[in-house]
Amino acid sequence: MTAPDNNTALITTLTTAVVVMGSNSFVLSPVLTDVARDFATTPVVIARVIAAFGAATALSSFFLAGWIDRLGIRRVLQTGALLQIAGLVGSALSANWIMLALSQIAVGAAVGVMLPAVYASATASAPPGQGARVLGRILRGWGISLVLSVPASAFIAEWAGWRTIYVLIAFAALLTLFGFHRLPKLDPAARKQATISPARALGLPGILPLIAICLGYMTAFYGIYAYLGDHVRQTLAVGSAEAGLVVLGYGAGFGLTGYVMGLFDRFAATRIFPLVLGVIAIVYVTLIPGTAHLLLAMLTAFVWGLVNHAGLNLLIQLLSGRHPSARGSVMGLQTSATYLAVFLGPMLLGGIYAQFGFDLTVAAATALILASAGLAWRIAARDASASGA
Repeated sequence: MTAPDNNTALITTLTTAVVVMGSNSFVLSPVLTDVARDFATTPVVIARVIAAFGAATALSSFFLAGWIDRLGIRRVLQTGALLQIAGLVGSALSANWIMLALSQIAVGAAVGVMLPAVYASATASAPPGQGARVLGRILRGWGISLVLSVPASAFIAEWAGWRTIYVLIAFAALLTLFGFHRLPKLDPAARKQATISPARALGLPGILPLIAICLGYMTAFYGIYAYLGDHVRQTLAVGSAEAGLVVLGYGAGFGLTGYVMGLFDRFAATRIFPLVLGVIAIVYVTLIPGTAHLLLAMLTAFVWGLVNHAGLNLLIQLLSGRHPSARGSVMGLQTSATYLAVFLGPMLLGGIYAQFGFDLTVAAATALILASAGLAWRIAARDASASGA
């Protein structure tokens, strides 16, 4: 497959695609009460819609991401965007929570193949030595969606209704559909190459340890992220608006890191990744004293966003660069592991949080990060030994 041109328009399209996918992931939580009221049910029932979306995304990535290498990034993104738009429109028109869940399952199925395709396109399009910079510009779409969608969804729901949120996201998805035409078609020679499924990609040299790191890393993140707001509200006796500022602090840090990721291109991703994971572990520990005051909590969350972006960027680079011919399947594994962590993090660490409180929850998350850092260090040592460094 011919790598797409690394131009501003293409990067903008891919970043917008991440913003769209991230916005759909984040917007329902702040308006659970509004949607539940509209459907004459409870927020707990509506929360099942989020779970359905996450499950569909993980399953789609695992079983369908192999088509990225088989059909090409452009075709997969265009097809996925059409399904995504249909699901978003269906979400806006849903008559009950079951229809909303089915619509979000369709969106999840689309995101499950689109997200690894976007990552694969970003890494494939990056000129030599600029992988972190290019990927950083696209990953900041997550920060943008987090900063914008959380407050915007609450505002829009109050003044125009929650259905309007999905209409606006569908319109943004339509814009990305047109932008995907800038991607090159699949090289006919590449079509003849053997492609493998994400399940078989697990057996490729060096992939399983990186996926294990991804699962531990993301489980720690989602386990802490799920309960940080509740901890801040209980500790500081503040409302949801103040707790939301901490979330915005994280999103701002995550988004801004994209502008400086080019600095990491000076170093080998394999060597610097364990160090970044070590810094993340330190930041986790600082969350305990860092949530004693609202401004301090916002600053700590901001730093957390900074280093978490760096860690995710390096992880995607390492996975994407291991086996370029199976890049789509490998990135599908990364997406599957991430959305599995969306389930595992709140479930596993939630039990610790309920029984023992935030401090021990942070300790458990830190242990997961340190285990991931140790595994990353072993990978770096093995790679250095293989290269004779």
